[in-house]
Amino acid sequence: MTHAIQNQRTGNRQRPAWLTLLIVSLAVFNVPVALTGAGVALPGVAEQMHPGPQALQWVVVGFNVTFASLMLAFGTIADRVGRRRIFLMGISTFAVAATACMFVDSILLLDIARAVGGIGASATLTSGSALIAARFSGHERIRAFSIFGTAIGAGLAFGPLISGAMASLLGWQGVFAIPAGFGLLVALVARPLLSESRNPDAHRLDWPGTLTFTAGLFLFIFALVEGPALGWVSPGVLGSLLAFVALMALFYAVEKRHPAPMFDLSLLRHSRFMAVSLAAMALAFSLLPLLVLMPTYFSAVDGFSALHSGMVLLLFTTPMVLMPLFAHVTNRLLSQRTQMIIAMLLVAGGMVWLSAVIGYGVSVGALAGPLLVTGIGYGATLAVLDGAAISSVEVNKAGMAAGMYNSFRLTGDTAASAVGGSLLVSITAAQLAGKVPHPDTVTAQLNGGVHTALPVATTAFTSAFHVVIWVGAALALITVPLLARALRPQPGLSTVVVRSEDAADPVPAEEAASEQVS
Repeated sequence: MTHAIQNQRTGNRQRPAWLTLLIVSLAVFNVPVALTGAGVALPGVAEQMHPGPQALQWVVVGFNVTFASLMLAFGTIADRVGRRRIFLMGISTFAVAATACMFVDSILLLDIARAVGGIGASATLTSGSALIAARFSGHERIRAFSIFGTAIGAGLAFGPLISGAMASLLGWQGVFAIPAGFGLLVALVARPLLSESRNPDAHRLDWPGTLTFTAGLFLFIFALVEGPALGWVSPGVLGSLLAFVALMALFYAVEKRHPAPMFDLSLLRHSRFMAVSLAAMALAFSLLPLLVLMPTYFSAVDGFSALHSGMVLLLFTTPMVLMPLFAHVTNRLLSQRTQMIIAMLLVAGGMVWLSAVIGYGVSVGALAGPLLVTGIGYGATLAVLDGAAISSVEVNKAGMAAGMYNSFRLTGDTAASAVGGSLLVSITAAQLAGKVPHPDTVTAQLNGGVHTALPVATTAFTSAFHVVIWVGAALALITVPLLARALRPQPGLSTVVVRSEDAADPVPAEEAASEQVS
């Protein structure tokens, strides 16, 4: 459908396309700031509310679960009821939830507010990308999505520093001040300036698929988070895992028979697409420990302030922003396959190096090397992964592939948060058993970022953090032979093109990968 026909059907006067891009980019910058900022807030939350380690984990994990599980659903809803309408709903919900986080006085209310914020973030990101896709075409769309991706990367990179600065000024509540204020401002500005668009031919929402996937993911994450407290063989944990398996089987059956499924199950048999998607999930186990768990580690072991932790993490996050800027150079010199292999080796090597140096009293100079290497490797994947995933499938499945790829990636983020936190709790508690009075209390304090000078406690927490780092390194390394095999050159793949509805010229498939069309 052309833009003119869309406008005629929606009855809206069209605003300049650059306004849409600016507003959406400002909104999506907010999302990773809220995600990474939670890790900075945890020490303050722990000191004020004294929650158990599991309740504290849900501050991060609750946001991730709702964010990841509703992405595809909101894409369909936005197409049917209006992308502008869902965008405004999403950013408003996100901002109100962040505001609530600043004023709640219990860990339960904080966890609920964070989960609601994840719902708003999911709606914002999916409808925002659809708004951009509707306003731009051809190579202009590629450039627009490049800016869109840069906004997300910048939020991810500078979120810990921004959050650390706000926490230093206003306490842990200040971490949520930027997402709240920025979100409310964007919501007010967007209402009169965004034009509506929708797809009148969009399918109905796949409710059975959405409900089974969301419930299954929640139960899986619940088991991972609550396992250390309830016991891994407790009825609650085993029951949740069994229910997860049953729901995923039901999800598969539903999607196989649904006329318009949220997941195209045929893509699960596509080796190239699945290899890249699994690589993205593996990378989450490298990213999340550094962005979310490392500020807690620095606070507990070395007594770093939130601002100090944020400044140290710039060594990791700055290359993540800079590397995609050189994508046009690396794409000319190296194939996607070679770039991905090198990037994953850098991530794995940097994580192993980090495990060798991190510990009580570590200097910033000692951390600089491994954090820079890991950041360069991760940044290099950002320039390649989306393109490798979407350009690996048939043109008519590009939109579904983009949605599925993002769902895999965000599910990996959620699982990484849960697994990383559970490993820290379980291993720390096991190592402290019999060595300190009330080991569970000490474990809860360490995982809350409460500083301790007790050598046995810092040693136990450091050992646990080493294991989390090794898991990230191992998963990155395991994907190398998988990618090397799956991404071997295939005759004819590079000739595939995607034609934008209003484009005069065809767009190469690898470039079109950045078009996150809902």
